[in-house]
Amino acid sequence: MTRVAVILPSRGLMFSRTAEEVVRNVRTISHKFFFSHKRSIPMCFEIPTLQVLEDSTITHLWYVEDDMILPDNTLADMLSEDKDVITCDYPVTRDGKGAVLKIGKEIVYCGTGCLLIKRHVFDKLEHPYWRSDIRWTPLNYGTTIKLAGSMFNGEAYGLHDVTFGVRLHNLGIPIVLYKTIGQRKLVELGKTGTNDGAHKIESWTRVKKDYQLKKIRSLPLATGAKGQLITVDTPTGGVRVSKKHAENLIKQGLATPIKNKGVAIDESEVIW
Repeated sequence: MTRVAVILPSRGLMFSRTAEEVVRNVRTISHKFFFSHKRSIPMCFEIPTLQVLEDSTITHLWYVEDDMILPDNTLADMLSEDKDVITCDYPVTRDGKGAVLKIGKEIVYCGTGCLLIKRHVFDKLEHPYWRSDIRWTPLNYGTTIKLAGSMFNGEAYGLHDVTFGVRLHNLGIPIVLYKTIGQRKLVELGKTGTNDGAHKIESWTRVKKDYQLKKIRSLPLATGAKGQLITVDTPTGGVRVSKKHAENLIKQGLATPIKNKGVAIDESEVIW
């Protein structure tokens, strides 16, 4: 019998329409809610996951973030696909950057906004299941793309979804894409002291095809990049790249040299 754990990590608020859509999606499906309030990433995913795995009746874990746009029957359709890991893509920026990175026929990683995973997948993973202490840097080799991983002590936004996808790749567990959905963004809080105090909320629904892949392929070529990776500082934080790649980035004004803040992890390069 199918029984779904609905995992809702929240910073403290949830869009009311998202809540309504979640309820409509689980109406005809056996389920149990697992809420996570005001915890930081990755613990807002890790703690409810551990709680779910203590319940032997659960067959699937459905991660749903508090700002998704969830059409009716999204969950039922994802279940009917009968895949170990199935996800929805959605825009994470106004200009159409998606949450899914696909290279060739393989999804490298996906967001956790609407992600359905069979319980037995976690039997193959090591604890902690969710972590955000590994930064993955894409390296452009022309016909080949590598992800170089390094561990950082400092805080970086997200990263839990990328690491989870890389771990699935290393285990030979594919991520399947169901469809593209939307995401809500709070633009402006409604005013107090008025009967018409609704918040101003935008709905993002457009995802540009291969947005992230094109960005990676536009990076300077990392030819001759074998050997130790070094750290450079970019507008999005420190990244570990080859010496040749670092020189190209610095030459173009896209990075500046900094002292090594990270330690390369074992099997740190994943190749597509």
